[in-house]
Amino acid sequence: MPRTKQQNEKIKQGRRVQIESSALELFAKRGFHSATIADIAEHAGVSKGLMYSYFNSKEDLLHSILVRGFKKLVEDFDLNHDGVLTTDEMRFYINSLFKGMMEEKYYWKLYFSVTLQPEVIDKVLFDELLSIVKPFFAVLEKYLESRGFEQPNIEVVYFHSLLDGILLNAIMNEDFYPIDEIKELVIKRYVK
Repeated sequence: MPRTKQQNEKIKQGRRVQIESSALELFAKRGFHSATIADIAEHAGVSKGLMYSYFNSKEDLLHSILVRGFKKLVEDFDLNHDGVLTTDEMRFYINSLFKGMMEEKYYWKLYFSVTLQPEVIDKVLFDELLSIVKPFFAVLEKYLESRGFEQPNIEVVYFHSLLDGILLNAIMNEDFYPIDEIKELVIKRYVK
């Protein structure tokens, strides 16, 4: 019995996720430049030809992984999408973010490695990632202003920088980094 269109689409999406997951792991472990299409195909259990039916290049694959990760990063922010962040939504977001930090270690290792290699992230990718986080930053700035922060625009940059530093340290020093205590300090500062 032939497969339905929905079954074929489900299989196609599953393969795409399988390829992205394999690439993410290899990019994070070996570095973007060291992981080859052949390595990724082998790790994913697919042929190189099949990979090229999903992604035009290794750069296209990286682009897809980073965009998906950025979208996931902001999906738990402003849950009702009304443009107004409440303290409950901020608490939920911080908890969700810290949980994701530890569950998505390969993603964050890749994120930090490629952000330190400007030749890897082209203008098209940079602009797409920026378009994902700009609305997030705008809502966060309004939230911080409503909570009495004197320079909410600067506080947004500080919040972003703080999270980057926490992520980096949590990944590098996982065994003895007090992630739960750090999370509580972030909640104390931003949920008031």
